[in-house]
Amino acid sequence: MNSIFVGGAFAASLLMSTSPLAQDVWQKINVEPGQYTVKLGDQQKVIAPSCAFGQPYSFYIKPGKIDRVVMYFNGGGACWDYGTCAIQPNQTPVYVPTTDVANNPNEMQGILNMDDPDNPYKNWTAVFLPYCTGDVFTGSKQAVYQNPADLNAQLPIQHRGFDNFAYVLKYLKQQRRNLFGWNNGDYQPAKILVAGSSAGSYGAVLNYPWIKKELGKEAKVSLVSDGGVGVITDGFVNTALFGANSSWNIAQNLHPVFSHLAPVDAAHFLPKVIGTLATRYESEKFGQYTNAYDAVQTLFLNIMEVSDGSRPPQALYDFSDIPAWSDRMWRITGGLKQAFPRNYRRYVDPGCNHTVFRYDEFYTSNLNTAAGVNISFIDWLKGMTSDNTDGWKNLSCTPGVNCGEAQLTSTGIQTCLGRSFGP
Repeated sequence: MNSIFVGGAFAASLLMSTSPLAQDVWQKINVEPGQYTVKLGDQQKVIAPSCAFGQPYSFYIKPGKIDRVVMYFNGGGACWDYGTCAIQPNQTPVYVPTTDVANNPNEMQGILNMDDPDNPYKNWTAVFLPYCTGDVFTGSKQAVYQNPADLNAQLPIQHRGFDNFAYVLKYLKQQRRNLFGWNNGDYQPAKILVAGSSAGSYGAVLNYPWIKKELGKEAKVSLVSDGGVGVITDGFVNTALFGANSSWNIAQNLHPVFSHLAPVDAAHFLPKVIGTLATRYESEKFGQYTNAYDAVQTLFLNIMEVSDGSRPPQALYDFSDIPAWSDRMWRITGGLKQAFPRNYRRYVDPGCNHTVFRYDEFYTSNLNTAAGVNISFIDWLKGMTSDNTDGWKNLSCTPGVNCGEAQLTSTGIQTCLGRSFGP
């Protein structure tokens, strides 16, 4: 299989256009390379934090209120075979292999702009997890991929996303007195918002039970998955996710609440994950954000299909199937909405943009209820994390009416892709 790249006029990484903020309010913490032992639940696990090619990992902390915590998983693509993991000079890969690119929250907007007076979480303690392993924060292994065009060429990739997450979790527990002012081992924050965008949205969802157990047993722990609704392929599930020979082998790192997750087909993977959370943690709130015609999620579905062999490589940028991606998105989120009316909500914005947490749309997005009441995304989110839940409703545009169908032109889609990949 040939390597798969994000081509055209996009920037050198998968991510987001950024601009410097007024000041660096996030504090960078570098992780020394090596092995560490962490305790998760009743078991000890040896981890080796790193990025895809063995580069050191780092993460960010923004100190704030000792009883309020935002834990954010950054996005940045994915890779699971030689075609998606190989990187060639002057080519843009489909994943971010280092924390040095597009992983600095000081250069991001939205909820990560802690200088914005309109940010309702500006005073919370915040944790930013960079993403550099191509495995949606689930891997704990080295995978070696074979070049099909050269059987003597091998590509080792450190899928250590779960190891990186587990290290951050260990750090937060060890530093709870200095960082949070928690004066004894049993004290925990009162509220935690777990959020993730794009690939990070899957990391947030799949690692939520560990956060709940290790940091927030007594806390209200809300979860928002941003720009990752689970429209994937069976080939991807079989190649990347489950089994010792899979690329990521996520089962070794899943919390026991997911013990019955596999086997599962692509159409039911994310509904089963979120359904498990909504059932197991009945008093918590779970939400999903997406745009109705997300061009980046559609692109990654195309990448999966090219990787599976069900789509020819030249069709990588064929976006004629965006309505089909959208139909699958509506089925997934609609099924969850119907199955879990008490503690699940969706927020579906018009258009083909990708994710909201890292952008100014975090402050400007708003939708109307069926009764004509306007609710902003911020008020929707605050309804999850506050005692006043009036704004936390199922909100969406109406397909074929006001979901931004006029934007689905070549120029419109390129604009949406450019928003995520840069100029």
